[in-house]
Amino acid sequence: MNDIVPKHQSVLLNKVVEYAMPNEGKIFVDGTFGLGGHTKAVLEKYKSIKIALGIDRDSQILKYARDCFDEPKLTLFQAKASDLPIILERLGIKKVDGILLDLGVSSYQLDNPQRGFSFSKSGPLDMRMNPEDGETAEDLVNTLSKTELEKIIFEYGEERFGRKIADAIVRYRANKPLKTTEELAKIVCDVIPSSPKNKKHIHPATKTFQALRIAVNHELDELKNFLDIAIDSLNTGGHLTIISFHSLEDRIVKNFIQTNAKGCECPPQFPVCICGKKPRIKILTPKAIFADENEIMLNPRARSARLRSIAKI
Repeated sequence: MNDIVPKHQSVLLNKVVEYAMPNEGKIFVDGTFGLGGHTKAVLEKYKSIKIALGIDRDSQILKYARDCFDEPKLTLFQAKASDLPIILERLGIKKVDGILLDLGVSSYQLDNPQRGFSFSKSGPLDMRMNPEDGETAEDLVNTLSKTELEKIIFEYGEERFGRKIADAIVRYRANKPLKTTEELAKIVCDVIPSSPKNKKHIHPATKTFQALRIAVNHELDELKNFLDIAIDSLNTGGHLTIISFHSLEDRIVKNFIQTNAKGCECPPQFPVCICGKKPRIKILTPKAIFADENEIMLNPRARSARLRSIAKI
């Protein structure tokens, strides 16, 4: 664990507990287990739970969780959330009653410079959720074309200076490979002009780091794949609760919820429905739920968190 002691404050904890399960639900799945703060609170609240499954890509954080999380109802798996059907089949479980997905990066991952998620301390440009698999951010910034980098930074980071940043990265790597978070952060800071309008004091490299992390881990594709899987894996009346942290994720979740709550996909000019599609879900949170000022003061990383929850019908 690189001598890093994991510390983490689970965001929107009370709301997760409120929406996590139907009353008397028996099987709960945390698809992004992390250090297990949400799962621990859910188990304390819902005494009816017989089985809890914790899934996470990160082998390092799961190793720590296995060493310190003493709960006989809980079984942990290193996997992607979208691997849930494989896990359920292996256990002989057909359906579950509650599923949680927290799309944020854990404090352990952010605070450990060796993981490369943060620009606050210099470390290798890694950014993999599973540190044993796939391309790193270093691979991307040193091999992708300027056009490909610009597309990633602009689309995944919603960074309007994406073209300038991509150009600066390509010019930098022409002399030597780009290897550290410190180098990348400096490149971005040199490109983006300081602005007195940035009242939130967001670091100039935030959006670029977000974009590369999403690309490295294929996060948006994973989310899209998971949503249908989650609904199919729920018992009738089961709850799906998702916490997202930026507009790209939330847009995917919101559109999925609206489509599946509506059912019918006929053109609005049709007098009657001919497609026959029925609503699959009931919306439990008509609007996204945000952290209040007290929580944000205690945990600034909660400021961008938003929670949405649905029930299968």
